[in-house]
Amino acid sequence: MFSLLIPRLPRLVALLSVVATPLATAAAPAAEPIADQIKPADLGAESVLVLHYHRPDGDYQGWNAWVWTDAGEGQAYAFDRETAFGRAAIVPVNHRPDRYGFIVRKNNWELKDIDRDRFVAPNAENTTRRGVTEAWVNSGDPNVYADGNEVDLTPKLVAAFLDAPNRLAFTSTTPLKSRDMKGATLQTKAGEIALGLLQRSQTPSPGSVAYEVKLKSAVPPASLDAPLTLLVEGYDPLPVYARAVLDHPSVAPLDAKLGPVTTSEQSTFTTWSPVASAVDLLIYEDGANQRATKTVALQEESETGVWTVTVPGDLHNVPYQLRFTSYSQERTVADIHCKAALPGSEFSVAVDLSRTNPEGWATHQPPRLEQPTDEVIYEIHVRDWSMTDPNTPEHLKGKYLGLLTPGEIEPGEKGVTTGIAHLKELGVTAVHLLPIHDFGNERHNYNWGYWTSLFNVPESDYSTTPDDPANTIRELKIAIKTLQDNDIRVILDVVYNHTSSSFEYSPFDQTIPNYYFRTNPDGSLRNDAGVGNSVADERLMVRKYIIDSLKYWATEYKVDGFRFDLIGTHQPETVQQLAKELYALRPDLTIYGEPWTGGGPIYFGKGAQRGTGVAVFNDHLRNAVRGDLDGDAIGFATGPGGDFNSIRNGIAGAIDDFTDSPIETINYVSAHDNRTLWDKLEYTHPRATEAEKRAMHKLSLGVVLTSQGIPFLHGGVDLARTKGGHHNSYNQGDEVNAFGWDRKAEYMDLHEYVAGLIELRREHPALRLSTKSQIRQNMKFAENTPQGVIAYTLNGRNVGDDWDKIFVVYNGEPEPQTVKLPNGAWNVVVNAESAGTQTLGEARGDLMLPPYSMAVLHR
Repeated sequence: MFSLLIPRLPRLVALLSVVATPLATAAAPAAEPIADQIKPADLGAESVLVLHYHRPDGDYQGWNAWVWTDAGEGQAYAFDRETAFGRAAIVPVNHRPDRYGFIVRKNNWELKDIDRDRFVAPNAENTTRRGVTEAWVNSGDPNVYADGNEVDLTPKLVAAFLDAPNRLAFTSTTPLKSRDMKGATLQTKAGEIALGLLQRSQTPSPGSVAYEVKLKSAVPPASLDAPLTLLVEGYDPLPVYARAVLDHPSVAPLDAKLGPVTTSEQSTFTTWSPVASAVDLLIYEDGANQRATKTVALQEESETGVWTVTVPGDLHNVPYQLRFTSYSQERTVADIHCKAALPGSEFSVAVDLSRTNPEGWATHQPPRLEQPTDEVIYEIHVRDWSMTDPNTPEHLKGKYLGLLTPGEIEPGEKGVTTGIAHLKELGVTAVHLLPIHDFGNERHNYNWGYWTSLFNVPESDYSTTPDDPANTIRELKIAIKTLQDNDIRVILDVVYNHTSSSFEYSPFDQTIPNYYFRTNPDGSLRNDAGVGNSVADERLMVRKYIIDSLKYWATEYKVDGFRFDLIGTHQPETVQQLAKELYALRPDLTIYGEPWTGGGPIYFGKGAQRGTGVAVFNDHLRNAVRGDLDGDAIGFATGPGGDFNSIRNGIAGAIDDFTDSPIETINYVSAHDNRTLWDKLEYTHPRATEAEKRAMHKLSLGVVLTSQGIPFLHGGVDLARTKGGHHNSYNQGDEVNAFGWDRKAEYMDLHEYVAGLIELRREHPALRLSTKSQIRQNMKFAENTPQGVIAYTLNGRNVGDDWDKIFVVYNGEPEPQTVKLPNGAWNVVVNAESAGTQTLGEARGDLMLPPYSMAVLHR
C-alpha cells in the first residue's frame, strides 16, 4: 500500500449534496453546554475540546472523532458521553492549541461523516476561562457551531441520484414511510414522472438513511442534459444528479475516440459529458495568465454526450480549458483527456505529438521478453535516482534526463559506477518508475507522485523546462528510449484508483458531477483508497477512460509495463479487460499490482489475478522472509524460526497459495513503502553485528532471486539503502529519500552478491519456470533438513538448462547448520560470501552453512 494514508492530510473538498428542508419544523433537543462540568486538571490536561455530535438516526455505534492539533498527529476519541443533543467526545491535550482539527468517522476510516478536515479555534465565544473549548456538529452538515442551539435538526432530504433510467436513489436525515412520498415526482424537461414504491437501501450512508424507488416511467436520455428535480410535498425541490444511469448503452459511447488531436493545420477537441447542455473551448494564445483569446462552442454529436470541435490553425503548445454547463452551473476546468498541461494542472495544452519525438523514435523498438519470469524489476523514483549522483550534471539532477547518466568510471579514477552503468552492472531487466503522471504538485515540493491530477500528462517538475509541455514529453521519451537502448525496460507505476482532488476542485467531477468517483448514498465520497476518494471503475466510461489511458502510454511512450497502485480497489472486470486489450497491443508487457486497498473492501485480491496474465505482490513471502513491515516481528531470513510453509509456497511460485502459475506472483522483501530492508534489520536487531546484518540482508534477497516468479527489488537495496528509519517518507524530501550512492563503495559486497544472483537467474531457465506443471515436475523440496533449513532441487535438463541438477539451500538460523547433499559431487556457485555462475569449489556429502546464509550448487 502506498503511503498517503494520512488521516489529517489537508484536502480541499466540499460537498455537492443539496439539502431539501421540510416546510414544517420540529422541536430540536436542547443543546446544553457541559464545559462547566469539566476541569482539564482532572484529566491531566491543560486544555480540553468537547465535541458534540448529533445523528438523526440515533445510531452512534462505532462513530468517533479523529482529532489533532498543531502539536502532533491525530488520535481517535469515542463519542461516549450521552447528552440531550446526542453524544460528546472529550479530548484532553497537554498544551494550549491554536486550533483543533477533526474528522468524524466510523470505526477505523470505514466511513466519514463529511469527507473533509474541519477545525475549531478556541475563542471567547466557545471557550471557558478554564481552557475548555466546546463545539457542535450535526451528521451530514459541514458546519461547526459554537452554540448547539443554532443547529438545525429538522428532518431533511439530503441528496438524490438517477442510477438507472427508471431508478432513483436518495437519502433522508430521518426515516421515511411511503405515505411521506405520496404525490412525489421527478421533474424532467420532458415532464414529471411519478415515483413508485419506496424501498430502504441496504447500502450504509454516513449521515443519513438511504432509499431506492422505481419510477413509473423511464427518464429519456435526451433529458439528462437538463436539471432533474425531486419534488416531495413539504420539502424544498431537491436537485437530482445522473450517476450510474450514464452507464446505460444509450449514453455510454464505449467506442468513442476522446481527447485532443493536434497537427500543424488544425486541432480537434473531443470530450464526453451527457449531462452538459453546452461545452465551450477556451483558448489562451497569449498565455494562461491572460483572458481567453478564443471561445469556441463544441457540438454534441448525438444524445450519447460526445462533444467535439475542430479549430483551424497551429495550436501546438497553446493552453486551453473546457467549460461545461450542467445542472444550471458553468464549470471551467482542464481537459481530463489532455496529453499535456501547464504546472499546476489547471490549464491543458494542445500538443502535436509528432513534434515531441526524439530522433529515431519512429523506428525504435523496446527490448522484448520471451516470458514474464525473465523480468528482474528495480524500483526507482525519478528525483531520488540522481539527486546525489556525483556523475549527474547539476541541471539534470532530479529530472527525466537525470535517469540517463552513463555513470561509468574511467580506469584509474576514484569512485563507483552510477546511473545506467550501475543498472547494467547489476543486471536488472527493467526499472519501475514511481508515478510520473501529472500530480499537480507545487513546483519543487517533494512527492512520490501517488496523487494524480491528469492521467495522460507527464509530471512537469521532472522536466528541465517545466513551462514547455511539449519538451517535457520529449525529455521523457528520450529517457525511455535511452534506457531501452541499453536493454533496460521501463515500467510505469500508475495510480488510477484515486485522484488528487475531489468535487469542485476536480476536473473529473466538474466534467460530469458525481460520476467518476465512488460515493455513498448521500453523495459523500467513498474512501476505499484511504486518501479521500476512490475512482469508480465499475462504471463503464470510467473503465474505458482507464484502459484508453493505459493504451496511450503503451503506444505513444512505448513503455514496457504497468504497476498498479492498490489494484485491490479495482473491479475484476476492469483488470481482466485492461489485460486483454494491453496484451493484444503487446504480449510481453509486464503488468502487476498491489492486491489490497487503503482500507475499503478488496475487489481484486490475491487469487483474482488467476488466468489474466497479471501478477500481484506476494506479501506472504515478504512477511515470511523479513517479518512484518515496520514492527518487531522477525522472519525466516532474520531468524530464528519463521513461517516455513509460506517460504516454501513462495519459492514454488505460490502455486499452492494464490496463483495458477509463477508468472502471477511478484516476489519481494522491500519497496518504497515502509522501512527499507536494511532499516528493518537495524530496528529488529539493534545488537546485531554489521556482519550479521549483511548476512541477513544477502539471504533475504537470495530467497527472492532464487524463487519461482518475478523478482522485484527496491532501488538501492543492493547498497543497503536506508531512509534513517522513516517508514512513510513520501514527502520527506531528499535528505531522507535520496538514493544513497555514497553507500555503494561501503556495501560493495552486497551489490556484487545481488548482481551475481541476478546473473545466475538470467543464465539459468530452471530458476525462471513459467508454468505450474514445470514446477510440479521439476522442483522437489528436501526432507529431514535441520532446524531452520529449507532446501530443494531443480531438474534443469527437463527445462533446457545447461545444468542437469541444481541444489538450492537456505539457513535462516543464527547458528551454523549442516545439510546432507544429494549423492555425488556438486559445483558450488553461491555461498555465504559470493554469488554468480562461476564455480567457487566442489562439495559432496555434508555441506556446512554459516548463520543466515544460502548456497547454490549444480552438477
